[in-house]
Amino acid sequence: MPPKELKSPYGIMQSMVDILDEQYPAHKEKGTGIIQFYLFHKNQEWVCYIKTGENRLEFCTGRADNPTVTLRCDFFHWLDLASGKLNPVWGMITQKLRFQGQTSFFKTLPKVDFNVNIKDKDDPCTAFEKNATKKWQRPQSVIIINASPRSGNGYTEQFISRLAEGISDAGANVEEIYLSKLKIKTCTGCWHCWIKENGCVFDGKDDFYELFEKVNRADMIVYALPLYVDGMPSILKNYFDRSVRRVYPYICSDTKKMRHPRRIDRKNQAMALLSICGFQEKIQFKVLGMHFRAIAHNTHIPLIETIYRSGAMFLFNNPFFYKAQTEILENMKKAGTELTLTGKISRQTKKKIEQKISSKKEFVKMTNYFWFDKITNQKDINDY
Repeated sequence: MPPKELKSPYGIMQSMVDILDEQYPAHKEKGTGIIQFYLFHKNQEWVCYIKTGENRLEFCTGRADNPTVTLRCDFFHWLDLASGKLNPVWGMITQKLRFQGQTSFFKTLPKVDFNVNIKDKDDPCTAFEKNATKKWQRPQSVIIINASPRSGNGYTEQFISRLAEGISDAGANVEEIYLSKLKIKTCTGCWHCWIKENGCVFDGKDDFYELFEKVNRADMIVYALPLYVDGMPSILKNYFDRSVRRVYPYICSDTKKMRHPRRIDRKNQAMALLSICGFQEKIQFKVLGMHFRAIAHNTHIPLIETIYRSGAMFLFNNPFFYKAQTEILENMKKAGTELTLTGKISRQTKKKIEQKISSKKEFVKMTNYFWFDKITNQKDINDY
Protein backbone atom coordinates (compact mmCIF):
# COMPACT_ATOMS: atom_id res chain seq x y z
CA MET A 1 0.00 0.00 0.00
CA PRO A 2 1.52 3.36 -1.03
CA PRO A 3 2.03 6.02 1.65
CA LYS A 4 -0.72 8.57 2.18
CA GLU A 5 -0.19 11.79 0.26
CA LEU A 6 -1.83 15.18 0.50
CA LYS A 7 -4.38 15.66 -2.25
CA SER A 8 -3.88 18.42 -4.78
CA PRO A 9 -6.72 20.92 -5.34
CA TYR A 10 -7.67 18.84 -8.40
CA GLY A 11 -7.81 15.76 -6.16
CA ILE A 12 -9.97 17.68 -3.66
CA MET A 13 -12.32 18.73 -6.44
CA GLN A 14 -12.55 15.16 -7.71
CA SER A 15 -13.40 13.92 -4.20
CA MET A 16 -16.11 16.57 -3.86
CA VAL A 17 -17.64 15.64 -7.20
CA ASP A 18 -17.55 11.94 -6.26
CA ILE A 19 -19.61 12.72 -3.14
CA LEU A 20 -22.02 14.94 -5.07
CA ASP A 21 -22.36 12.33 -7.81
CA GLU A 22 -23.55 9.73 -5.28
CA GLN A 23 -26.29 12.10 -4.11
CA TYR A 24 -27.09 13.47 -7.57
CA PRO A 25 -29.70 10.84 -8.63
CA ALA A 26 -32.01 11.95 -5.79
CA HIS A 27 -31.52 15.66 -6.58
CA LYS A 28 -34.65 17.28 -8.06
CA GLU A 29 -33.18 20.25 -9.93
CA LYS A 30 -31.05 18.45 -12.50
CA GLY A 31 -29.83 20.15 -15.66
CA THR A 32 -27.42 19.66 -18.52
CA GLY A 33 -24.55 22.09 -18.64
CA ILE A 34 -21.05 23.02 -17.49
CA ILE A 35 -19.75 24.86 -14.43
CA GLN A 36 -16.29 26.28 -15.14
CA PHE A 37 -13.89 27.03 -12.27
CA TYR A 38 -10.83 29.30 -12.22
CA LEU A 39 -9.43 28.71 -8.75
CA PHE A 40 -6.29 30.31 -7.40
CA HIS A 41 -4.28 30.50 -4.19
CA LYS A 42 -0.82 31.94 -3.47
CA ASN A 43 0.09 32.60 -7.11
CA GLN A 44 -1.13 29.20 -8.28
CA GLU A 45 -4.16 28.54 -10.48
CA TRP A 46 -6.30 25.48 -11.11
CA VAL A 47 -8.66 25.41 -14.09
CA CYS A 48 -11.36 22.76 -14.13
CA TYR A 49 -15.07 22.19 -14.68
CA ILE A 50 -18.03 20.03 -13.75
CA LYS A 51 -20.31 18.60 -16.42
CA THR A 52 -23.86 17.98 -15.26
CA GLY A 53 -26.27 15.62 -16.92
CA GLU A 54 -29.49 13.79 -16.25
CA ASN A 55 -27.88 10.88 -14.43
CA ARG A 56 -24.41 11.86 -13.26
CA LEU A 57 -21.76 14.51 -12.67
CA GLU A 58 -18.33 14.43 -14.27
CA PHE A 59 -15.19 16.28 -13.21
CA CYS A 60 -12.67 17.45 -15.83
CA THR A 61 -9.54 19.57 -15.77
CA GLY A 62 -8.88 22.43 -18.20
CA ARG A 63 -11.18 24.87 -20.00
CA ALA A 64 -14.58 23.88 -21.34
CA ASP A 65 -16.24 25.23 -24.48
CA ASN A 66 -19.24 27.49 -23.83
CA PRO A 67 -19.64 26.93 -20.05
CA THR A 68 -23.08 27.63 -18.62
CA VAL A 69 -21.61 29.52 -15.68
CA THR A 70 -18.09 30.46 -14.59
CA LEU A 71 -16.72 31.04 -11.11
CA ARG A 72 -13.42 32.79 -10.35
CA CYS A 73 -12.26 32.81 -6.73
CA ASP A 74 -9.65 31.78 -4.21
CA PHE A 75 -9.68 28.02 -3.76
CA PHE A 76 -10.37 28.34 -0.03
CA HIS A 77 -13.35 30.63 -0.71
CA TRP A 78 -14.76 27.97 -3.03
CA LEU A 79 -14.43 25.37 -0.26
CA ASP A 80 -16.29 27.73 2.10
CA LEU A 81 -19.00 28.23 -0.52
CA ALA A 82 -19.35 24.50 -1.19
CA SER A 83 -19.54 23.67 2.53
CA GLY A 84 -22.14 26.37 3.22
CA LYS A 85 -19.83 28.56 5.32
CA LEU A 86 -19.87 31.38 2.74
CA ASN A 87 -23.15 32.90 1.58
CA PRO A 88 -22.95 33.38 -2.23
CA VAL A 89 -24.56 36.84 -2.08
CA TRP A 90 -22.13 37.99 0.58
CA GLY A 91 -19.32 36.41 -1.41
CA MET A 92 -20.24 38.56 -4.44
CA ILE A 93 -20.64 41.72 -2.35
CA THR A 94 -17.18 41.24 -0.80
CA GLN A 95 -15.80 40.22 -4.23
CA LYS A 96 -14.59 36.92 -2.87
CA LEU A 97 -16.66 35.27 -5.59
CA ARG A 98 -16.89 36.42 -9.20
CA PHE A 99 -19.59 34.81 -11.32
CA GLN A 100 -20.21 35.03 -15.03
CA GLY A 101 -23.12 33.48 -16.87
CA GLN A 102 -26.21 31.76 -15.55
CA THR A 103 -25.53 31.72 -11.79
CA SER A 104 -28.82 29.93 -11.04
CA PHE A 105 -27.32 26.87 -12.72
CA PHE A 106 -25.44 26.15 -9.48
CA LYS A 107 -28.77 24.83 -8.20
CA THR A 108 -28.22 21.77 -10.35
CA LEU A 109 -25.52 20.72 -7.90
CA PRO A 110 -26.98 18.98 -4.86
CA LYS A 111 -26.07 20.22 -1.41
CA VAL A 112 -23.79 17.80 0.36
CA ASP A 113 -25.85 15.83 2.86
CA PHE A 114 -23.92 13.80 5.40
CA ASN A 115 -27.01 12.59 7.24
CA VAL A 116 -27.27 8.81 7.34
CA ASN A 117 -29.84 6.64 9.08
CA ILE A 118 -28.01 4.84 11.87
CA LYS A 119 -30.62 5.26 14.59
CA ASP A 120 -30.32 1.57 15.40
CA LYS A 121 -26.73 2.36 16.46
CA ASP A 122 -27.76 4.98 19.04
CA ASP A 123 -26.16 4.01 22.33
CA PRO A 124 -26.97 6.38 25.21
CA CYS A 125 -25.11 6.15 28.50
CA THR A 126 -26.76 3.52 30.71
CA ALA A 127 -27.69 3.85 34.36
CA PHE A 128 -25.07 1.20 35.14
CA GLU A 129 -22.36 3.29 33.48
CA LYS A 130 -23.42 6.37 35.41
CA ASN A 131 -23.43 4.60 38.79
CA ALA A 132 -22.33 0.98 38.65
CA THR A 133 -22.21 0.63 42.44
CA LYS A 134 -25.84 1.69 42.83
CA LYS A 135 -26.95 -0.80 40.15
CA TRP A 136 -24.51 -3.49 41.25
CA GLN A 137 -25.32 -7.18 41.05
CA ARG A 138 -22.82 -9.77 42.18
CA PRO A 139 -20.89 -11.04 39.13
CA GLN A 140 -21.10 -14.73 38.37
CA SER A 141 -17.94 -14.82 36.27
CA VAL A 142 -14.75 -12.80 36.65
CA ILE A 143 -11.76 -12.75 34.31
CA ILE A 144 -8.40 -11.53 35.60
CA ILE A 145 -6.04 -10.62 32.79
CA ASN A 146 -2.47 -10.81 34.01
CA ALA A 147 -0.67 -8.43 31.66
CA SER A 148 2.78 -8.90 33.18
CA PRO A 149 5.28 -9.94 30.48
CA ARG A 150 6.70 -12.29 33.15
CA SER A 151 3.34 -14.07 33.51
CA GLY A 152 3.08 -15.89 36.82
CA ASN A 153 6.73 -15.29 37.68
CA GLY A 154 6.35 -11.58 38.34
CA TYR A 155 5.34 -9.70 41.47
CA THR A 156 1.94 -8.90 39.95
CA GLU A 157 1.00 -12.56 40.49
CA GLN A 158 1.41 -12.25 44.27
CA PHE A 159 -1.32 -9.62 44.41
CA ILE A 160 -3.55 -11.31 41.85
CA SER A 161 -3.61 -14.61 43.73
CA ARG A 162 -4.88 -12.95 46.91
CA LEU A 163 -7.43 -10.87 45.03
CA ALA A 164 -8.67 -13.99 43.22
CA GLU A 165 -9.12 -15.80 46.55
CA GLY A 166 -11.34 -13.01 47.80
CA ILE A 167 -13.38 -13.00 44.58
CA SER A 168 -13.88 -16.75 44.81
CA ASP A 169 -14.87 -16.52 48.48
CA ALA A 170 -17.60 -14.09 47.44
CA GLY A 171 -19.14 -16.77 45.22
CA ALA A 172 -17.91 -15.80 41.75
CA ASN A 173 -16.15 -18.04 39.27
CA VAL A 174 -12.74 -16.50 38.63
CA GLU A 175 -10.21 -17.30 35.91
CA GLU A 176 -6.76 -15.81 35.51
CA ILE A 177 -5.39 -15.45 31.99
CA TYR A 178 -1.69 -14.90 31.32
CA LEU A 179 -1.56 -12.54 28.36
CA SER A 180 2.12 -13.18 27.65
CA LYS A 181 1.43 -16.89 27.08
CA LEU A 182 -1.02 -16.18 24.27
CA LYS A 183 -0.14 -15.63 20.65
CA ILE A 184 -1.76 -12.32 19.70
CA LYS A 185 -0.64 -10.68 16.49
CA THR A 186 -0.05 -6.95 16.42
CA CYS A 187 -2.93 -4.81 15.17
CA THR A 188 -2.19 -3.46 11.68
CA GLY A 189 -4.81 -0.70 11.71
CA CYS A 190 -6.45 -2.08 8.57
CA TRP A 191 -10.02 -1.39 9.85
CA HIS A 192 -11.13 -4.75 8.50
CA CYS A 193 -12.92 -5.48 11.79
CA TRP A 194 -14.91 -2.25 11.40
CA ILE A 195 -15.79 -2.41 7.72
CA LYS A 196 -16.17 -6.13 6.99
CA GLU A 197 -18.71 -8.46 8.55
CA ASN A 198 -16.30 -11.34 9.17
CA GLY A 199 -14.17 -9.76 11.90
CA CYS A 200 -10.39 -9.44 12.08
CA VAL A 201 -7.99 -10.61 9.38
CA PHE A 202 -6.16 -12.60 12.07
CA ASP A 203 -9.19 -14.60 13.26
CA GLY A 204 -8.23 -18.27 13.32
CA LYS A 205 -4.53 -17.39 13.05
CA ASP A 206 -3.84 -16.51 16.69
CA ASP A 207 -5.35 -16.73 20.17
CA PHE A 208 -7.08 -13.36 20.27
CA TYR A 209 -10.61 -14.28 19.20
CA GLU A 210 -10.97 -17.00 21.85
CA LEU A 211 -9.80 -14.53 24.52
CA PHE A 212 -12.05 -11.81 23.11
CA GLU A 213 -15.14 -14.03 23.34
CA LYS A 214 -14.23 -15.18 26.85
CA VAL A 215 -13.85 -11.59 28.06
CA ASN A 216 -17.16 -10.62 26.46
CA ARG A 217 -18.94 -13.34 28.43
CA ALA A 218 -17.47 -12.23 31.77
CA ASP A 219 -19.43 -10.02 34.17
CA MET A 220 -16.29 -8.33 35.45
CA ILE A 221 -12.77 -7.99 34.07
CA VAL A 222 -9.78 -7.19 36.28
CA TYR A 223 -6.72 -5.91 34.43
CA ALA A 224 -3.58 -6.57 36.49
CA LEU A 225 -0.24 -5.20 35.37
CA PRO A 226 3.11 -3.76 36.38
CA LEU A 227 3.71 -0.14 35.40
CA TYR A 228 5.94 -0.02 32.30
CA VAL A 229 7.36 3.35 31.24
CA ASP A 230 4.49 5.26 32.89
CA GLY A 231 1.82 3.09 31.29
CA MET A 232 0.68 -0.42 30.46
CA PRO A 233 2.95 -3.14 29.01
CA SER A 234 2.85 -3.37 25.21
CA ILE A 235 1.10 -6.76 25.23
CA LEU A 236 -1.90 -5.21 26.94
CA LYS A 237 -1.94 -2.16 24.68
CA ASN A 238 -1.98 -4.49 21.68
CA TYR A 239 -4.87 -6.42 23.25
CA PHE A 240 -6.86 -3.18 23.55
CA ASP A 241 -5.95 -2.21 19.97
CA ARG A 242 -7.29 -5.52 18.70
CA SER A 243 -10.40 -5.11 20.88
CA VAL A 244 -11.58 -2.07 18.90
CA ARG A 245 -14.02 -4.45 17.24
CA ARG A 246 -16.12 -4.18 20.42
CA VAL A 247 -17.54 -0.96 18.98
CA TYR A 248 -18.87 0.31 15.66
CA PRO A 249 -16.89 2.93 13.71
CA TYR A 250 -19.82 5.33 13.95
CA ILE A 251 -19.67 8.16 16.48
CA CYS A 252 -22.25 9.03 19.12
CA SER A 253 -22.22 12.17 21.24
CA ASP A 254 -24.60 11.36 24.08
CA THR A 255 -21.82 12.18 26.58
CA LYS A 256 -19.50 15.17 27.01
CA LYS A 257 -16.78 13.26 25.19
CA MET A 258 -17.56 11.54 21.87
CA ARG A 259 -17.25 7.78 21.56
CA HIS A 260 -18.27 4.85 19.36
CA PRO A 261 -21.52 2.91 19.92
CA ARG A 262 -20.98 -0.57 21.30
CA ARG A 263 -21.23 -3.63 19.11
CA ILE A 264 -21.12 -6.10 21.99
CA ASP A 265 -24.38 -6.02 23.93
CA ARG A 266 -23.08 -6.40 27.50
CA LYS A 267 -24.66 -3.47 29.30
CA ASN A 268 -23.79 -4.44 32.90
CA GLN A 269 -20.16 -5.38 32.45
CA ALA A 270 -17.57 -3.71 34.70
CA MET A 271 -13.79 -3.48 34.87
CA ALA A 272 -11.24 -2.92 37.64
CA LEU A 273 -7.55 -2.09 37.54
CA LEU A 274 -4.74 -3.50 39.69
CA SER A 275 -1.28 -2.11 39.06
CA ILE A 276 2.08 -2.20 40.80
CA CYS A 277 5.30 -0.26 40.31
CA GLY A 278 8.81 0.09 41.73
CA PHE A 279 8.59 3.76 42.66
CA GLN A 280 7.23 4.79 46.04
CA GLU A 281 4.76 7.53 45.09
CA LYS A 282 1.18 6.78 44.14
CA ILE A 283 1.26 9.67 41.65
CA GLN A 284 3.31 7.42 39.34
CA PHE A 285 0.02 5.75 38.36
CA LYS A 286 -1.67 8.99 37.27
CA VAL A 287 -1.13 8.56 33.52
CA LEU A 288 -2.17 4.89 33.62
CA GLY A 289 -5.34 5.80 35.48
CA MET A 290 -6.22 8.48 32.94
CA HIS A 291 -5.67 5.98 30.12
CA PHE A 292 -7.91 3.36 31.71
CA ARG A 293 -10.66 5.87 32.41
CA ALA A 294 -10.58 6.80 28.72
CA ILE A 295 -10.74 3.12 27.72
CA ALA A 296 -13.66 2.59 30.11
CA HIS A 297 -15.55 5.50 28.56
CA ASN A 298 -14.90 4.43 24.98
CA THR A 299 -15.80 0.77 25.57
CA HIS A 300 -18.90 1.58 27.69
CA ILE A 301 -17.47 -0.56 30.52
CA PRO A 302 -17.27 1.45 33.76
CA LEU A 303 -14.00 1.37 35.69
CA ILE A 304 -15.38 0.64 39.15
CA GLU A 305 -12.13 0.43 41.14
CA THR A 306 -8.38 0.98 40.96
CA ILE A 307 -5.80 -0.64 43.26
CA TYR A 308 -2.30 0.82 43.14
CA ARG A 309 0.60 -0.72 45.05
CA SER A 310 3.80 1.29 44.76
CA GLY A 311 7.20 -0.15 45.77
CA ALA A 312 5.66 -3.57 45.22
CA MET A 313 8.72 -5.64 44.42
CA PHE A 314 10.56 -4.46 47.51
CA LEU A 315 7.85 -5.87 49.76
CA PHE A 316 9.19 -9.28 48.78
CA ASN A 317 12.90 -8.45 48.82
CA ASN A 318 13.36 -6.66 52.11
CA PRO A 319 12.86 -8.56 55.39
CA PHE A 320 11.99 -5.34 57.19
CA PHE A 321 8.82 -5.03 55.10
CA TYR A 322 7.45 -8.45 56.08
CA LYS A 323 4.83 -7.04 58.45
CA ALA A 324 3.57 -4.59 55.82
CA GLN A 325 3.66 -7.32 53.17
CA THR A 326 1.47 -9.59 55.30
CA GLU A 327 -1.08 -6.87 56.02
CA ILE A 328 -1.21 -5.75 52.39
CA LEU A 329 -1.76 -9.26 51.01
CA GLU A 330 -4.43 -10.04 53.62
CA ASN A 331 -6.30 -6.92 52.56
CA MET A 332 -5.90 -7.79 48.87
CA LYS A 333 -8.01 -10.87 49.59
CA LYS A 334 -10.50 -8.74 51.47
CA ALA A 335 -10.59 -6.30 48.54
CA GLY A 336 -11.53 -9.13 46.18
CA THR A 337 -14.50 -10.08 48.35
CA GLU A 338 -15.68 -6.49 48.78
CA LEU A 339 -15.32 -5.71 45.09
CA THR A 340 -17.38 -8.76 44.11
CA LEU A 341 -20.15 -8.23 46.64
CA THR A 342 -20.54 -4.44 46.46
CA GLY A 343 -18.75 -3.20 43.33
CA LYS A 344 -16.32 -1.15 45.42
CA ILE A 345 -13.52 -1.52 47.97
CA SER A 346 -13.87 0.08 51.37
CA ARG A 347 -11.70 3.07 52.18
CA GLN A 348 -10.11 1.25 55.11
CA THR A 349 -9.15 -1.80 53.01
CA LYS A 350 -7.75 0.33 50.23
CA LYS A 351 -5.77 2.45 52.67
CA LYS A 352 -4.08 -0.65 54.07
CA ILE A 353 -3.25 -1.98 50.60
CA GLU A 354 -1.79 1.33 49.43
CA GLN A 355 -0.06 2.18 52.71
CA LYS A 356 3.32 3.91 52.73
CA ILE A 357 6.00 1.38 53.68
CA SER A 358 8.95 3.66 54.51
CA SER A 359 10.24 7.19 54.36
CA LYS A 360 11.36 8.48 50.98
CA LYS A 361 14.99 8.64 52.11
CA GLU A 362 15.03 5.06 53.38
CA PHE A 363 13.16 3.77 50.34
CA VAL A 364 15.73 5.25 47.97
CA LYS A 365 18.63 3.82 49.99
CA MET A 366 17.17 0.31 50.14
CA THR A 367 16.12 0.32 46.49
CA ASN A 368 19.53 1.41 45.27
CA TYR A 369 21.20 -1.21 47.46
CA PHE A 370 18.92 -3.88 45.93
CA TRP A 371 19.85 -2.97 42.36
CA PHE A 372 23.55 -2.45 43.17
CA ASP A 373 23.67 -5.99 44.53
CA LYS A 374 21.97 -7.44 41.43
CA ILE A 375 24.20 -5.55 39.00
CA THR A 376 27.44 -6.16 40.89
CA ASN A 377 26.83 -9.87 41.27
CA GLN A 378 25.14 -10.25 37.85
CA LYS A 379 22.22 -12.17 39.32
CA ASP A 380 19.68 -13.78 37.02
CA ILE A 381 16.29 -12.08 36.70
CA ASN A 382 14.52 -15.16 38.02
CA ASP A 383 16.44 -14.84 41.28
CA TYR A 384 14.28 -11.94 42.36
